Amino acid sequence: MAYVFPSIVGVPQAVTDPLCVPMSFSLGGWPGFPITHCLLVGVSGTTQGNYQFLLTPRNFTYVYVFGEKMGDFVVSGLAMAGEYSLGCGYSGPHGMSKAIEYYNTYAISITGTPVVITLAGWAAWAFLVKASFTAMNPRSTIGQFKFHLKTITQ
Repeated sequence: MAYVFPSIVGVPQAVTDPLCVPMSFSLGGWPGFPITHCLLVGVSGTTQGNYQFLLTPRNFTYVYVFGEKMGDFVVSGLAMAGEYSLGCGYSGPHGMSKAIEYYNTYAISITGTPVVITLAGWAAWAFLVKASFTAMNPRSTIGQFKFHLKTITQ
């Protein structure tokens, strides 16, 4: 598997040694950079217990625990233009169209089923519930996207 990082704005380089990447992340169904012209550059998430505290007039505290709430995860990425050749400009679809295509394929409203996300060996089922797309820098043909996911406990 190749890990891709930008060294110059709009021009990615592949690092093929997995030891150079200290923490792995994968998004179910994501085909990778060579097909999408997109880099997954960040992931953030929150999880929380589902609980209730009851404080009584006699100074007793009762704690009720109901498992875990659904977690919130955001996957962010950069979308780039297609292949570049000198004298011909860019060819092929822009990466943003592939990010939009991914959302339109795996959104909860389309499939009703979760995708699997993994972060540093931890895996969870997640529903793709929202996406945002932004044109960041038209001069360098780079755009930004975010996928918002809801994780379920397993």
